Amino acid sequence: MANPFVTGPDVAQNLRTDLPVFREFAWDYEKDQFLYDADGSHKIVEKNEAIKVWVLHALRCERYRYLAYFDDYGIELEPFVGTGPNDKERSSELFRYVKEGLLVNPYILDVTALSTLLDHKKITMTLQLETVYGTTSVGIEV
Repeated sequence: MANPFVTGPDVAQNLRTDLPVFREFAWDYEKDQFLYDADGSHKIVEKNEAIKVWVLHALRCERYRYLAYFDDYGIELEPFVGTGPNDKERSSELFRYVKEGLLVNPYILDVTALSTLLDHKKITMTLQLETVYGTTSVGIEV
């Protein structure tokens, strides 16, 4: 039996170094649509920019609703809609749901809330993502 107090290489970390380069279709955040090349084909982004696109789409998808996605994809926002005031307690609970939904991606190692802004019924969060490619930040609005 192995000694549980002996530190060794982290198996999960080793698996993450063997991941292929993360790629996603490029997204125009202002127009809310895909970006295309001059010949009409989709532009492809890689690494942290691709992770930002994935985060946007994962946060827009309600978990457990669509059969096309696995059960761990997306987040549960419906419990927050019209059920209580948007206050500091609710924003920390919302962050917990967001973090849980984003950490299913093996390229994302950690999620930290840099700032949370409460403006009447709207919660705006700035998230710092620690990925296998480094650190990046993403803003979300609920």
